[in-house]
Amino acid sequence: MSTPCFAAELVTFDIGGTLLTFRPDQLQEWCVVLSEVGVNVETGRIEAALAGARPRAAAHRRAAVGADHRVSVEAGEARRRRFIVDVLRDAGVSDADLPRAEAAMKAAFDSPRMYVAFDDALPVLRELWLRGLKLAAVSNTWPAMPKILMALGFDEYLGYWVVSEFLGVEKPAPAIFERALAIAGAEPGRAIHVGDDLATDVEGALGVGMRAVLLDRSGRAQPDGRAPVIQRLDELLTIVE
Repeated sequence: MSTPCFAAELVTFDIGGTLLTFRPDQLQEWCVVLSEVGVNVETGRIEAALAGARPRAAAHRRAAVGADHRVSVEAGEARRRRFIVDVLRDAGVSDADLPRAEAAMKAAFDSPRMYVAFDDALPVLRELWLRGLKLAAVSNTWPAMPKILMALGFDEYLGYWVVSEFLGVEKPAPAIFERALAIAGAEPGRAIHVGDDLATDVEGALGVGMRAVLLDRSGRAQPDGRAPVIQRLDELLTIVE
């Protein structure tokens, strides 16, 4: 099967799972952050607490974000606080220690210390930028993410970012992609969105007339003809003109 080649003036990227991921020693970092405020928790207890809290957090999110994909900073902050508190309580943090432990973990997740850039992310953005393409991030994320991107060097190549909680609507709603197109002054047919989620990234972008590329780092996705599938961002360089 031949590789498609798209002529483009704008390429937008999802963030989590595409440009960034959690640092591989995230469990240990929870413990380090907590120890900095005098709260000592074993790694195993954090691991077990996270395993229990993540499905609950996903269920809370599904219940809170309706079919109109409306979101807000306030609702997002409440969900993130609930998740952190659930993990800390399940890990055995006492009520007396909970306020400072929660504050420390929130600050950590709002900073670059909990994340790493994928090894292919900055080199690929640099190459596309050198080709003269406009680059942006379009993500279902929270207000601290631009600061994290800047700290990790992405602001050198990304011209702007469209953050769902600032906009009030998240992918796959058309409005978030339309905002990205409007900022760049780009026509949908000359824009490509790259992300790791079929529903929010591929279907959302295609729905406004953009091209889409599915990034499947696991190698398990099967092409369905709607969008090319790549396993690394490097492969994007052969797709985008």
